[in-house]
Formats: sequence, C-alpha cells, structure tokens
Amino acid sequence: MRVVIKVGSQSILSPAGEPLLDEIKSVIEQIITLNQAGHQVILVSSGAVALGRGIARKILNREYGNNVADKQLLASLGQPQLMAIYTKLCEERGYLAAQLLLTKYDFQTKRSYTNILRLLQKSLAQENVITIINENDSVAVDELMFTDNDELSGIIAAQIGADKLLLLTSIDGVYTKNPSDPDAQLIHEVHVSDELPDLNGKSSLGRGGMSSKLTTARKMARVGVMTHIASLAEHNVIEKLVLADEKLGTRVIPEHKQAARKKYLAFTQDNPHAQVSANWGLVKALSKNHATSILPIGIEAINGTFKRGDLLEILNPDGIKIGVGIAKYNSAKLTEYLGGHNHPELIHYDYLHIDYDVIGN
Repeated sequence: MRVVIKVGSQSILSPAGEPLLDEIKSVIEQIITLNQAGHQVILVSSGAVALGRGIARKILNREYGNNVADKQLLASLGQPQLMAIYTKLCEERGYLAAQLLLTKYDFQTKRSYTNILRLLQKSLAQENVITIINENDSVAVDELMFTDNDELSGIIAAQIGADKLLLLTSIDGVYTKNPSDPDAQLIHEVHVSDELPDLNGKSSLGRGGMSSKLTTARKMARVGVMTHIASLAEHNVIEKLVLADEKLGTRVIPEHKQAARKKYLAFTQDNPHAQVSANWGLVKALSKNHATSILPIGIEAINGTFKRGDLLEILNPDGIKIGVGIAKYNSAKLTEYLGGHNHPELIHYDYLHIDYDVIGN
C-alpha cells in the first residue's frame, strides 16, 4: 500500500514553536513500522515557519511578523532545524531522511511533474529511506503558494497513486460544530455529496484549518483515494489507520479509482499556462464521461500561449472552467489547426481531467 501522511505544525510543535520531540519520534517510528510491513510511505511535514519563529525568539530574542519576507526568513531558519530533528531520529533507527521542498511552480509543466515523480518513485523503492516533503516557503510568493500543506499532500498522494492519505492534526476529526462546543459531535464518515457545517478558521501556527483538510479530502474522494482526518495525539494513530484499518477520526469515502495522472490533474487546476474554449458539441461529448480526447475541431478560441507539455484550462463557450489537460503540441500549431478536420488531438483522454460537477450544470 502507498500512503501519504501529513502532519500539521500544531501537532508537532508547541504554541511557542518548540518541537514536541515525543510526537515527532512517534511519527518516524510508526512510519518505520509501516515500511517494515511492506508499505511505501511519504511524509509531508509542516513546521518550518513556526519552528523558525521559536528559534528566533529563543536565540535572537526577536519577534518577526507575518509578512512574506519575514515568513521566508523564518522558513529558512526553521527548515534546517526541522530536518535535523527528522534526520537524527531516522539515523537512530538505521534510516535516512530524504528532503524535498516544493512550490506550485514545480507542478506547472509535464516535465517538472515527471522529474518530481521520478524522484518519488526512486525514493519509495529504497529500503531504509523516508522521504519528507514540505512547501518551499523560503522562495514561495503568494501566487505560487499552496493553500497549505493539506493541498500539497493531496497533490503528492494523487501523483504517486496513493491508496490512503492521512491528514493528522491536533483535533480528532471533523465535527458538526466547533469542537469546543459541548454539543459538537464527531462526524465519522463523509461522502462527497454530504452537506457539512461551516468549518471556517485556521490553526494557530499554520495556514490551514479543518475546512482546508476537508476540501483536500473531498478532492481525493473524487479521484478514488481514502482520506483519514485524525489526531496525531491518538496513540499509534498511523499504525491503527493503516495496519488495522480502525475507524478513528473522520473517513472521507472515495467514489471510484482513477489513473494516477488523472488524480494529479484533478489537483493542478489552479496553475494553467493558457486557456482553450470548447464549442458546445465538444462540451456535450465530454459531459458523457466517455474516453473523449480534445481535437482542434472542437475548439473555438485560444487565450494565451503554451508549449507542448504545458497545463491548459478548458472553458465552455460561456467562459466557465470545465476541466484541465496537458497539451500535446504548442499554441502556434493549434492556431494552424483550429476548427479544422483531420488534425491530431490536442489533449489525449489519459491527460485530461473534466469536472463533471460543473460540466453537467
């Protein structure tokens, strides 16, 4: 089984930004247990900015703000310390920690996607290596930032074709109300079509919150991946969710399986290089959920320029986004082919993701 585990800042750091070493050690030991049982695991770990803030307070006696430049500096201070902790814990058990730092820019082309996937496939195949991923907050700017590491973990899970995604936090799962409310009840299972209460709000240390986790989990459900939202404080929660399949926290139930590349496309809709507008005939064909590729005859207009392998946004004639896909050739060639017969497909079905919730309306 392939598993992606995301741990939030609040679950591995104190409110003051001090590392909770027992919790971090437990994460590594449970991952090693999964690895020794034959499972392949990737860890997505938050904490660089909050840890950097704690270090700055302790050593420099200085309080930094929340603007982009300050957060970039704090991430550059905290990330080496975070990895030093993980590295030490891994080496104590005869393992190595491999680090990968990413921004949204790294997922914008087929080439960079392939490079990341090649590394992940290689690292997963290694014995005694634990791959640890975080957003590269030191260089990310607003337009290239993930919503949070929940989103990043979903992209990674989709990319490697994971069987499970574990979003581990300081809260037991999704509740009907704010967990501090005595009337709040834990929601044990969520389906994509379920109506849920207002879950706005974020954690005190990170950018995310329960709403973000549920958004990622529901995306995973639409592409066939089971997601568990649970508390890292639960004893051996990782082993219980993966090895024993215990019903802890909130499970978000998957709908159906999809190929890994389609799962990846489902998570990359915010980073298109250009847009193409489909005519109503193509929209109708795509809405039937058959193996339909996009041909130039079905395209009315192009907005922007792109190269082969770039990510394209597909719009209907009203300008509404209905999907995303990877171009097989560039915009100059499509301009030559536009609206014509007997030309090669622009986007093959295997590299096309359609949002059927939108296209059917």
